[in-house]
Amino acid sequence: MGALNWLRDRFGRGAVRESVSEALEAPTTKQVRRAGFEYGIPLNVSPSSQVASTSERQQILNQLHQAYLTCIWVSSPIDLIARTVTAGGVQIVSDEDIPEGEVPPDPPPIQRLRRLLRFVNPHEDMVQLLRNVATDLLLFGDAFLETVTLLGEPVALYTLDATTITVISDEHGEVTGYQQDIDGMRQARFTPEQVIHISLDAPRGGLYGVSPAQKALLPVTAWLFWEATLKETGRRGDPPRVHVDLAHLQDADVQRWREQYAVNNLGPKAVGAPVVTTGGGAVQVLDPRKVTDYLDATRQLRDEIIACFGCPPAKLGIIESGNLGSGSGESQDKTFRVNTIIPIANLILEKLNYHLLQAGFGITDFHLEFSEIDYRDSKIVEEIRDMRLRNGAYTLNRYRDEIGEPPVDGGDDPIILDRLGPVPWQDVPALSRATIAWRTAPLTAAGVNGYVPGVPDADLDPTPDPTAPVPHKPAQPQSPEDKPGLAGDATQGDPPEETWDDVYRRCLDEALARL
Repeated sequence: MGALNWLRDRFGRGAVRESVSEALEAPTTKQVRRAGFEYGIPLNVSPSSQVASTSERQQILNQLHQAYLTCIWVSSPIDLIARTVTAGGVQIVSDEDIPEGEVPPDPPPIQRLRRLLRFVNPHEDMVQLLRNVATDLLLFGDAFLETVTLLGEPVALYTLDATTITVISDEHGEVTGYQQDIDGMRQARFTPEQVIHISLDAPRGGLYGVSPAQKALLPVTAWLFWEATLKETGRRGDPPRVHVDLAHLQDADVQRWREQYAVNNLGPKAVGAPVVTTGGGAVQVLDPRKVTDYLDATRQLRDEIIACFGCPPAKLGIIESGNLGSGSGESQDKTFRVNTIIPIANLILEKLNYHLLQAGFGITDFHLEFSEIDYRDSKIVEEIRDMRLRNGAYTLNRYRDEIGEPPVDGGDDPIILDRLGPVPWQDVPALSRATIAWRTAPLTAAGVNGYVPGVPDADLDPTPDPTAPVPHKPAQPQSPEDKPGLAGDATQGDPPEETWDDVYRRCLDEALARL
């Protein structure tokens, strides 16, 4: 602190802040070393001890691989998420705002990056490679990519088997390399720059991630047992459990009866065959068939498994109309994309953007993205477009451009469509004034607003003063001739009085004429 205070007093706070910021722009490896210890690393840190300590982990990973091959509710969510993440492919996006319609030429590093994305290795393309990465993440919790470089830049990418990779590090978790051990005979060592390691979150930290499949290992095991029970029940023809009292038969007779029962009463072909006994033997059914209970148990375990992967039932083809709280198909799709797809996609992209673009090609003003695909129903999309066209958010030519139709004359002017018909947005102020005049026509006719119809210079005040006194008109004396049959009678030729509808219509016409 003494040196820092001396620098602050000698050069000022701005100079110290600038020098400190320059020093933090590119920290060295020694400057970012941690003091804490990483979970799961043995005390005697050496490559051989770390490889030996991963034997238990390899057993768990092999169990997860077997679960993927045997349990459909493990493989289906994993395959679904991996396909959805990579459905749109990978694209290179510039961080700068490029005007619409302009396509600037790619710099040489971007051209080489595009070549890598088009050809990652002789066996896979980029979509297959990233699909395998997503599969390994969801099944094993970790994914490893081998990077092949030429003249300091990546030229090929290969997937590495996550079950055979050991992360070599010191006791603080500082990775010094990777080792692949296939069968004890074939081994390969990699430097940290040669491997892209992507891992999921782990509750206690560590060098390896925890996968959803590992969290669901208990319900997966129970599901496998119930499926095996169903298989055996079907193989034996779903027979009821019975108790048979063979009275005083000898052991040889009992053994013969057992063999006859297995031949005549077990198996799909023996369904419905009666149990026949002789010599006073009695048969009692202990419990009826329970296939329905077995199926209910497997469905419950299925829901527990797919919940660990964050997959809504509808995305896996499970349609249950009476399932409360499941939501509509669109809401399930949105939940699936926000809670499951986007986090996995961002995790993969963060690693690729750093290892390939920044560290590999030195690119800092571009980044990789997964192209988005519109999963919405076509009817919903058209209804949204129509709504935007009616409220003026879209012009007609923009609408036609999105559906692949050529522009039309006058289609660049936004309109608003209401009950009176289409109105261009530049005429909205006039429409607003006309609407106000129409709404205040009764008050205007009564003279409350101080506006006299037919006088062009009168000001229109649409907001009447509630405190203003209502003018009182004295009653006109009745003419003595205004009686039935006399000269002042209204039926003798005087024009009839205007109705309120006539007053509204006349005031509205006069207000529109003044605009």
